[in-house]
Amino acid sequence: MKLQVLLVAQLLLVSTMLAQDSKMKLLGDFQEGWEKTWIERKFAGPPATFEVVEEDADSVLQVTTNRSGSALWHSLNIKPTERTSISWRWKVEDTLPDDTPERKKIGDDYVARVFLVFAPHLVNWRTRAICYVWAANEPTGTIYRSPYASNVGIVVVQSGKENRGDWVTENRKIVKDYRKVFRKAPELLTAVAIMVDTDNTNNSALTFFDDIILDIPKPEKPKVRF
Repeated sequence: MKLQVLLVAQLLLVSTMLAQDSKMKLLGDFQEGWEKTWIERKFAGPPATFEVVEEDADSVLQVTTNRSGSALWHSLNIKPTERTSISWRWKVEDTLPDDTPERKKIGDDYVARVFLVFAPHLVNWRTRAICYVWAANEPTGTIYRSPYASNVGIVVVQSGKENRGDWVTENRKIVKDYRKVFRKAPELLTAVAIMVDTDNTNNSALTFFDDIILDIPKPEKPKVRF
C-alpha cells in the first residue's frame, strides 16, 4: 500500500512539472529513502549488489554482479517531446571479453545498461524499450534488436576498454533515438531502469552510476503566422 501511494504521488508531481521547464534527478542525491522509488528486479543467478559508496566526496551507486543479472526500475508517466532528453554518468572497471557474441542469446550481457521503457504500460507484450549499453566489441553508434526480444532496441553508446576506469557522461534525445529504433514517435515514457548483467557469459562486473537526469522542456508555443 505504501508503494502504491508513493507511485501515485510521483505521477501527480510529474503532471505538475510538465507545464514548465524542469529537470528530474532520478538518481544521484541518495537522500534517505531514495531506494523506495527504485524497485529491484532479479533475472538470473544470485542478485546483484547495489550499494551507495563515496568517491571524491560524492555519493555514487556501485553495482556488483557475479554470473547474475539484476536491475533497478524507476516508474514514470511522461509524454516525451522532441526536446526531452536523458543524461547520466557511468563508469566500468572493465568490459566483458572482446569475443563476446553480443547479438546472440549466449552473449547478451553488458557491464552497464540504461533502459527507457515506453507505453502502452509496464507489463504488456507490446511494450517497447531502448537499451543504451556499454558494449564489449560492438562499435559505438550501432543499433540492433535484442536477441531475446525484438521490441527492445540496443543502442551502443560506449564500447571496449578505452574509457574503462573513467567517468563518462552521456546525453541522449529520447524521441530522436526512439525514431531511429522503431521508425515512429513514442507514446509515454513509463520507466527508466539501470542494469548490470553477466549471467549468460558467466562473468563478473563492477559498475558505477550517478546523476540520471530527465530534462523536460515545456512544449514550444506554435508560431503565429499572419
